[in-house]
Amino acid sequence: MRELTIGCSIGLYLLCLGLPALPLPDTFRRRLAWVFPVLAAAVLYMAKDEMAVVRLFLASVELVFVVKATILIRIPIQELSGIGFMRLVPYMSLWPGMDPSGFGTKVAVPSECGSRFVRGLLATYLGLGSALGIALISPRLGDEALGWCGIATILVIVHFGISEILSSLANLLGFKVGPLFDKPLQSVTLSEFWTTRWNRPFVEMDRILFMRPLARQLGIRGAVFGVFLISGLLHELAISYPAGGGYGGPLIYFAIQGGLILAEKRFEVRSRVLTWITIIGPLPLLFHSTFRATFIVPLFHWANSILLSHTISWYIDKELWILGVMQLLVLMASFQVPTRLRWKEELPKLSSFNRKLMWTNGSFIVLTIISFGVMTLTLHGSFMARETAALGIAVFICVFWVMRLVADGVYYKHEDWPEGPQFVIGHALLDSLFAVLVCGYGSYVLWRVF
Repeated sequence: MRELTIGCSIGLYLLCLGLPALPLPDTFRRRLAWVFPVLAAAVLYMAKDEMAVVRLFLASVELVFVVKATILIRIPIQELSGIGFMRLVPYMSLWPGMDPSGFGTKVAVPSECGSRFVRGLLATYLGLGSALGIALISPRLGDEALGWCGIATILVIVHFGISEILSSLANLLGFKVGPLFDKPLQSVTLSEFWTTRWNRPFVEMDRILFMRPLARQLGIRGAVFGVFLISGLLHELAISYPAGGGYGGPLIYFAIQGGLILAEKRFEVRSRVLTWITIIGPLPLLFHSTFRATFIVPLFHWANSILLSHTISWYIDKELWILGVMQLLVLMASFQVPTRLRWKEELPKLSSFNRKLMWTNGSFIVLTIISFGVMTLTLHGSFMARETAALGIAVFICVFWVMRLVADGVYYKHEDWPEGPQFVIGHALLDSLFAVLVCGYGSYVLWRVF
């Protein structure tokens, strides 16, 4: 049965990719839109007895493709051809958003693209660090605390971290897409939170598929409440169905949000505190105990067992190999410096001696980094044997990269760097690499000393 379910899932995905691209008459295309949700419902029914994690994957990832295919097949074929079928591949494979219009003609990269990437990167680091800490202490936490702490870290990683990184990279590639989550913490009303800042793919889906027909039948207020009920049903599929219980909680949660938005508009309420109380207070209905007990708590207990299944020496051993390779990765950035910083244009402005100093110092830095990597890899046995010379090398390398980070944070100025989001992103990734090297060699020193 599992093989059949997997086969049908792959077939449905291929159908979602191929059917909207067929040059069929537009009226016929719109009539075919019902095919995707019906087939998705059939696949979910077939998978009802599968493992919970399989149901979770099908109910979340595959439904995204189904909604996107439903949107694409409703677009006239001439308009879809104008976007370009090859440019729709990232839309159907990597991009969580629902509006395909941004994947048409390439546009200029927005200036805030770099800062969004940095925010997303920092949020990802924060979330991953928190998840690691929670996993390590998970046996000491009760299931209730572990479930909610786990959900919080996942939200930070996905919604504040990876989502910002994805939207920034899409902008960098020239796609005209907005942030998936637009600074939701700044929301002062429920309407602002749910319609412009939080989970904008859902907002795009509601606008494209549901708002107009619901408004014709129920009016604007009825349509607003209706899309919240639809959101509740979709969250039932994404949360309650894979967990195998807790049905009704997500639907009630979104019914509450929809009703309160209508009341908020009616009485013109604007309060950040009240908004967040309203969002967070009923969360146990959305992420109900069955979901937490089925996915979140076992996930962190499993991570704890994996982390503690090896000794510290085992981790240090693998870490040293990785650090040696990472030293060599720094060279990839070093070799781009002359081109990216336009040395052919800038260095002729210096005297002959200063130009030679620049090339000489740069060459020695490159050779130093190469030696760091080579020594880490070739003297691996000496490092693991805790030899004094290996400790000295590790301390020197650690101090070297600490001073590099200090120089970057204190000596260099923001305006010293070339302009452009690509340099902001490159700068953030380079500093991240330096920080990993500091933490890696620093952890070896602590292990060696203590």
